[in-house]
Amino acid sequence: MAIEGLTTTGGIQGNVSDATIALLKYHSVFPSIKWVDNFIFFHCPKPCSLPSSNPSFCFDLSTILDITGPLGIPWHPISKKGHNFQSSFNYIGFEWDINSRSISLSTEKCLHLLNKVTNLIVVPPPQVNKKTVVSIHGSLQHITIIYPQGHSSCTSVQFPVKIPK
Repeated sequence: MAIEGLTTTGGIQGNVSDATIALLKYHSVFPSIKWVDNFIFFHCPKPCSLPSSNPSFCFDLSTILDITGPLGIPWHPISKKGHNFQSSFNYIGFEWDINSRSISLSTEKCLHLLNKVTNLIVVPPPQVNKKTVVSIHGSLQHITIIYPQGHSSCTSVQFPVKIPK
């Protein structure tokens, strides 16, 4: 985390992430996608002249770790937050299935959002702070990526001046 004055500098993780993507691309590790500081890597089999042979790839997980290791880039353990080029995986709270070309909200993400909203509605506090509303709004915006029919009702929120922080 970087400090600018007495506050943290928002979005600085994007600078490191962008540099990491550029470095990996230089070493022919692509395609790759990042969302803030979350990465997903894809690899395609090399063209093969023999139809019965096992596919080979230009890179694997150890290639990525060998390139980024000397830089001290911290990766979560594969067992905690990742996959080793599987066709079904969890990324940014969504369940992705490449073979069926589908995406869905993970159970964990769904329950987390449901808990946020339920806590606000079931036992409403006397005052709702901006942080709570922004958190719920951001989560709803996030899930409209895969549930576009909800997008029209999830517009930006305008806050009155007197909301406590």
